[in-house]
Amino acid sequence: MKRPDQLTTGSIPKTLMLFALPILLGNVLQSINGSINAVWIGKFLGAAALTGANNANIVMFLLLGAVFGITMASTILIAQAVGAQQPEEAKRITGTSATFFFVLSLAFSLGGFFASPYILAWMGAPADAVVFGTAYLRVMFVALPASYAFFFINAGLRGAGDSKTPFRFLVLSVVLDVALNPLFIFGLGPIPAMGIAGSALATLVSQCVALAAILRHVYKI
Repeated sequence: MKRPDQLTTGSIPKTLMLFALPILLGNVLQSINGSINAVWIGKFLGAAALTGANNANIVMFLLLGAVFGITMASTILIAQAVGAQQPEEAKRITGTSATFFFVLSLAFSLGGFFASPYILAWMGAPADAVVFGTAYLRVMFVALPASYAFFFINAGLRGAGDSKTPFRFLVLSVVLDVALNPLFIFGLGPIPAMGIAGSALATLVSQCVALAAILRHVYKI
């Protein structure tokens, strides 16, 4: 965790740029990751699969966006506590927010798993795309608790003044996702070909690995 004075002293433009650059690069990496996954699905599984995955990703984007404001509020409170040199208050805010996000993610995950085909049908997805989208979206809903936890921890670290650590573990997540997509889609050796569900499983595995790694890092600190 950075000391607060490292963000409040020196050149303001330089400090802001050094803090914001990992965040901007992280957004670029996530966009590239999504594009690469779309190429695998669209080129090898067909247009219906790509349509289903795109509709499913819209649902996940909305769910992440729904908690973005709450995450930002938690980040601001954590930043204020760290800036005021009140570590116990920062821990209390982090613990309360983490509990909230964990319960919320479980509720979304369970409800979304069973409602996936109805959500896609309500969105007006073609019937053939609904089949692919359901297989993809259900795995993504299983991954939702890990995604929420990873998202929240990254936001908390940024609130504490550290944007480099979240970026490093985001790189780990993206690299794993890109590498595992073709492996799980087409299969290899004992790993069966899982089609579009394999693409979502790659996201699930990469998120879980990155979450475990960043938790280990945080608790070592």
